[in-house]
Amino acid sequence: MVATDLTGSNPAIVCIPIYVQGMITRSLEVSLKGFGATPTRAEVVVEGLTFGERVQQAAIAFGAGAALALIAVPIPLVHFVLVPGALLLGVIFAGLRLNQREIIRSAEGSCPYCGAHQRLGLAGRVFRLPREVFCDRCRRPLDLGGD
Repeated sequence: MVATDLTGSNPAIVCIPIYVQGMITRSLEVSLKGFGATPTRAEVVVEGLTFGERVQQAAIAFGAGAALALIAVPIPLVHFVLVPGALLLGVIFAGLRLNQREIIRSAEGSCPYCGAHQRLGLAGRVFRLPREVFCDRCRRPLDLGGD
């Protein structure tokens, strides 16, 4: 496998594609910066979602809103607000899930301040860089991928 530059112009981001059971997963090496500290490297594993997986996640989000609406139907007065609100939120969250093309599977690196190696708590979130994360040990804010 050859490491290739993701953007073509930024040598700080390295992308290595990994193929696992039909999933397209790639591993990125990005910087983890703290104000006034020497940047360290972090590894972010990103998974591309197929259209079927996105539809499944959207159906789950809409189903949760519909289930909440069904539960609220027999409750007097509350159902006038909760039923349409739950259905609307279900549609909104389903639309958001349908547009998520890539999600973060894992992100880990060492804090530039205290040196603690840690998982950065981004698993399952939509892939977007740069991101602000916090060190679990020293609680300082860190910039992930802000090259």
